[in-house]
Amino acid sequence: MVKKILVPLTKSARSHKILAEVEKFVSPDDSKIILFYVHKPPKGSGFAVIDYRSDYALAQDGEPMGPKAYPVFSSQEEDSLQSEADVALLPVTNHLREKGYDISMQYCFVDAVVDEIVRIVKRDEIDMIAMSTSARVGISRFFFADIADRVTQRVDIPVLLIHPKK
Repeated sequence: MVKKILVPLTKSARSHKILAEVEKFVSPDDSKIILFYVHKPPKGSGFAVIDYRSDYALAQDGEPMGPKAYPVFSSQEEDSLQSEADVALLPVTNHLREKGYDISMQYCFVDAVVDEIVRIVKRDEIDMIAMSTSARVGISRFFFADIADRVTQRVDIPVLLIHPKK
């Protein structure tokens, strides 16, 4: 039976350190790795920088009014972020595929990351989560709950955690 491994990642190099550990503990023969790229949701940035290559609008007298700014929507920003993630993770996905792993990508653009991870675990019948943690201690842990810590409290599947050294 194929085991599904969910690996939440962000832009940070710290989050990517879990991948080496996944290779140590998970066989490529009977597993599917789902790279779950997490990013804050884009809000849409209003209007983009003027594109001077665009056609000029003409005034009533036929004179060009100049280039116009165009709107940028959150869906366009999500598409751009997905493309950036695909390019940034290409060396990782290529490396894992060369090792024989079945890799897929999913994207998360929500504020409630823990809720989304729990939802994906249930929906996709994930067998294990592998992620890095900042592992705060003391008073900072009280004020800044770690996402990995909150995930482990809400799922009933194994969670492979590492605390990468700085």
